[in-house]
Order: sequence, then C-alpha cells, then structure tokens
Amino acid sequence: MNDISFTSRRTRNVSASDDVLELDPFEHASPAPLTPFEIVQEGTEEASVTPAPNQRANDGTETNAPSRTRTMVVSEVAGMAEMVALGLAKDDGLEVSHKRVALSDLVADQDVDLDAIDLIVFQVRTGNDADLKTLRDLKSKRGAALKVLGVSSEMLSLATARALMDAGVDEVMPLTSMQPSSAHADQVEAAVDPAQAIQAGVTRNAVIVAVAGARGGIGTTAFALNLATVLARRAHKKDTGPLPRVAVVDFDFQNGVLGASIDIHDGGAYLELLKGEVEPDQTFVKRALVPYDDGGFDVLSAPASIAPLDALTPGMVATLLDELRLAYDYVVLDLPRSLVDWVDPVLVRADRLYILGDTTVHTVRQMRRMIDLYADDHAALPIDLVVSKQTRPFIPGADIKEAETFLERKLEFWVPDDSRSAKRANDKGRPILHERPKSPIAKAMAPAIGVLREMQASTTRRRA
Repeated sequence: MNDISFTSRRTRNVSASDDVLELDPFEHASPAPLTPFEIVQEGTEEASVTPAPNQRANDGTETNAPSRTRTMVVSEVAGMAEMVALGLAKDDGLEVSHKRVALSDLVADQDVDLDAIDLIVFQVRTGNDADLKTLRDLKSKRGAALKVLGVSSEMLSLATARALMDAGVDEVMPLTSMQPSSAHADQVEAAVDPAQAIQAGVTRNAVIVAVAGARGGIGTTAFALNLATVLARRAHKKDTGPLPRVAVVDFDFQNGVLGASIDIHDGGAYLELLKGEVEPDQTFVKRALVPYDDGGFDVLSAPASIAPLDALTPGMVATLLDELRLAYDYVVLDLPRSLVDWVDPVLVRADRLYILGDTTVHTVRQMRRMIDLYADDHAALPIDLVVSKQTRPFIPGADIKEAETFLERKLEFWVPDDSRSAKRANDKGRPILHERPKSPIAKAMAPAIGVLREMQASTTRRRA
C-alpha cells in the first residue's frame, strides 16, 4: 500500500536560521485558511466571524477581544516544540506554551494543568502505544472540550492514520510551515475513507490471535498452524463468499521452526526488517509473507540467519501488526518463550491469547506466572488456557481441580495427542489438520475456532 503523504503540489524552501529545520511551507489559495484557534472554535455560532483582538466595529467602537485558546505544544525532539510554538504564537488568538517532553509523559508533569488546556499539538510518533493511550485517556476525560492536533514530519500510513483517529486526534498536519494552519492538515478521517484499497480494493480488520507456550515442545507451532488451516476455510459448506485471508507470523525468529515445518522459506525480507533496512509497511507485508497454497494462508517464517531477539523494537512490532490487521481477516502469532520488551504491543493489539501447557506441576506453575505477567497491564485481554497433547478427562480428578484453583481459571481447551497424524504430517511438511482434517484435534479445536469466527463477525469489535 502506498503511504499517505501530507505534501503540497508546489513547495519552496525557507530556512529561518542555522538552528531551525529547513521547511517546505504550503502555497495558500484563497480564501485564507483557518488557524488552529479557529479549529478549536469550529462548531460554535461565532466560529466563522472571530474578530481579532482590539478589532474595531463599523461604528468605530472597539469590540471585546475573544478569549485566547490555551495551547500546549509537546515533542521530545530538541527544538521541535519550540519551532512549532514559535509559528503558532503568530496567531493572536492562541496563548502558546511548549514542553520538551513526549505526549505520554505530559500527564505526569506537575507543572502542567491539563484541565486548563484547550488545544494540544504533539509530534506523531508512529507505533507509539503510550501516546495513543494518553490520547484516549485525555479525550475520555475532556471530550470535545479538548482539541488535539498531530504534527508529522513523515508520511503516515493508513494504519497509523486509523490509530490516531481512533485515539481521538482531530487533525494531522505536516511539519511544513512555521505557522501551521488547518488548510495544511489532512483530516484523519479523510486519510482513512478514500481509496479503501489494500487487497482487492478492500481494507480488512483482522482478529489477532497470539499463541504462547508454558514450556518447550508443548506444541505452540502446531497449534498456530492448525488454527490458520481451519480459519482459512469457509465456516460452512454453503458459504459462497471469498475465503478468509489468514497470516501466520513466527515471532520466535531465533528458534522458530514454523516455516520449516511446512517447507516454507523466508525470502530475506524478515532479516532486512530485523537489521532496520526496511519499514514494516504494506510493501513489506506483500513482499515478506509467503503464500502457503496447500493451506490457503500466508506465512512470515523465521529467517535463515539467527538474530538477537532485541533486533525487533516495540515500534516495529506495533506498526507491523497494524499493517497486518488491515490486510488480513485473521493474524496468528507464534510467540517466543523468552521475555522481550516488544511483547507489549502484541498484547495491546491481540484480540485473544492462548497459553499452551499440560497438567504437570511445574508447567501449571509456569502458566500461572505467564498469566500474571501478561494480564498485569492487559486485564481486558481474553486469555484461554489450552492443555496440549492430553485428552479431557470425563470426570476431572482432584489434581485438575487443584490446578484450576491455583490458576484461577478453567482449563478451557484440551487438545488430544494424535501422534500418528502428527508424524505423517511432519513427514510431508503439512499442518496436521491439513493432512488429516478429521483428526480428533479438529473436534477439540472447534470451540476455539468458533469463538474467533464470532469475533471476526462482530460489528462492535475495535477497528484497525
């Protein structure tokens, strides 16, 4: 997908000083553009006739100056907030102050009375979940009384624009003028609605499913591949619509064997991403995910070369998942067992998390540790426990009841061991449920599949 670019048809270079960024201001057309002050006043009866301070009426009397819009400009980049504030201060209707701080840290600043601010102008940081959460909290508290303007020096993708819109940003403007105005800004909604085209002219809103294992060899990769295999099929034989688009991502890029288990090889794009040579945009998504035609889904497999787990950053993961959500109906993530800082944007975006384990004492304890870790900052994330390679007992014994009491959750799903089908599938490089669709595993996983399909069909689910 081509990034949405906030640029003008004609530009001219203006350099205020050696210490100021070189900027490309927009050429203005008549009528004169609105100022950020008038953006805040929009919707009131006097929005289009706001007099300047000390303006004289036709009879020669001096009118009352309007109240000035209290504006806060924030950016953690040295000189950025100051530069934007300097441009905004030219508008007599604005009372401008600035802080060299990230938006997410502004709420902790004791010197700032956020309730007294009418307009916040902040630098957009792509893939930064902390900023988005801060915006949601501020808009939830202040509502329409607070206007928010984003300033970006980069092209914004459709996924980023949608995230900003969902968080409550009113406008996004390019950093192309010392005195920004709303005529420079592409409204966030306008960035989303036109050209709803990523795949076959349609944007999607994927259900993101994360799969994690409480110990090695528990079958997380097999579970992820079986999920993808079934989700890529039509829910009912009589369905005539297009097949769902499904992607599987191997985030265990050190030890992952997801691609190798179905004879899919990474084409090199994943390693380029880990080296920071490419951005995880739609161009990357189309190039990096390899179609697995037998299963009907796409795969981002671990690269042939081993890379450190911290080669991925939270911002990279956040952007990648936002792009994948727009391009697919389901995205299945095979997570590493190691604790990494970029798991947080995964949990923020995941619609469901499956933790696989068994009923042994040490595995149950590890499952509890994982629940506590993942649910601590993500209490709303649905977490399902899957007992792998064991058949559900007809009458649960005392050990099962004790484990559920310790976990404070039900052992919801039990996936039986089907070693014969697993061996045959491994020998042919296929998922088990592709090789043997009527395996007992299919019946055991059917309730989980049903839940995910219901989530995809829900009209109240969050948008990408």
